[in-house]
Amino acid sequence: MTNLQQLNNILRIKVELLCNGIIIKEETLNRLEKAGHSFNFGRKGGAGPAGGRYFRFLNGSIANTQIYIDSHPKSSLIIEDIDGNNNVKLNVKKGSNILPVPLQLISVPNFYSLKSMEKIPYQKIALMHGDRTLATTINQKCRYWRADQQCKFCALEFSLNNGATIERKNGAQIVETIQAARKEDKEFAEHLTLTIGTTETPDKGMADYLEVIKDIRKSYPHIPIHIQIEPMNDISWYSKLHAVGANTIGIHLEILDPEKREEICPGKNFIPYEKYVEHWKESIEVFGKNQVSSFILTGFDRFEDKFDFRKKLEEMVKIGVMPLITPARYLTGVEYKIPETSSQKFYDLVIYAAKLCDKYGLNPEKNQAGCIRCGGCSPIIDAFKFVVAKKIALNKN
Repeated sequence: MTNLQQLNNILRIKVELLCNGIIIKEETLNRLEKAGHSFNFGRKGGAGPAGGRYFRFLNGSIANTQIYIDSHPKSSLIIEDIDGNNNVKLNVKKGSNILPVPLQLISVPNFYSLKSMEKIPYQKIALMHGDRTLATTINQKCRYWRADQQCKFCALEFSLNNGATIERKNGAQIVETIQAARKEDKEFAEHLTLTIGTTETPDKGMADYLEVIKDIRKSYPHIPIHIQIEPMNDISWYSKLHAVGANTIGIHLEILDPEKREEICPGKNFIPYEKYVEHWKESIEVFGKNQVSSFILTGFDRFEDKFDFRKKLEEMVKIGVMPLITPARYLTGVEYKIPETSSQKFYDLVIYAAKLCDKYGLNPEKNQAGCIRCGGCSPIIDAFKFVVAKKIALNKN
């Protein structure tokens, strides 16, 4: 198998995992249980599209996916067995054009069950996303939830309500969690993702970010830190956040289609698209090339209308914004019917996005911290590697 074929197979499996999940048979679960391995299905709440477990490919790429027992109408991937080293025996449904590739289930970290000096389980302070990224939401409440204007896909406060996390995390708690993670594995917490619910204050929570980052920098002056925000009222916050130590930033539009955005993000929709453009440009000036991203969820938009979606996507990338494209996914507690994204259409779209990155000189592999670098929820790096490798191969011929 050539490198190009391997990259394409990994990309296709990853797209399938993100769009349709993976199946584990009841008999497999029973066999694992008898062998003393209690299977963990992963987190069910949170702010983003994640949920489920993380898997790792041989080239180090990470995929987060939901896991279904026995069957799922869309998924073509089946876990037949998992050995003592977490290697997955992966099969595909008959008729599928997907070729199985080596896959490894990432273990649930042991430090999750340990407690901080305040007797808080570390799992309630921060979580590992994949095998290198430590992530936390420093304020688990969002002002849009107060007026029933939260984004329809969001499960941010459900995590708090079901006791999976604590409402606020300070810098000292995060530093202690980094220490516990790295004590278990020196590659854990290689970089950080910090998110926040939009606060009622005029600064929208930026002062909280400032204090947390300052505290982290006292103990870890060089750890790459990613933050996620909505456009603020005061654009000077970008320079302040970068100055204290934030390395990368995500300013998330979420939905490209303006009509669907009004429906899906009623609170954030009050911020016009033009303001996002203004803030993207300012943040690129401050944080630099390849360090500014935006989550774009598929399924909500007029996905069939490729021209509209792709044209809007190109506008973003041309500005210099890295597109963190991921299929919208159901999270426990969300009442809105989350639409499905066809894995083939999603594959075509991420290839297109990767070509745009290449066309406008962006390289997701050069992103320093956060969701782009993690890659668990979006295959943009995988698609970029494939597109570039294919271009090189064609030029040689």
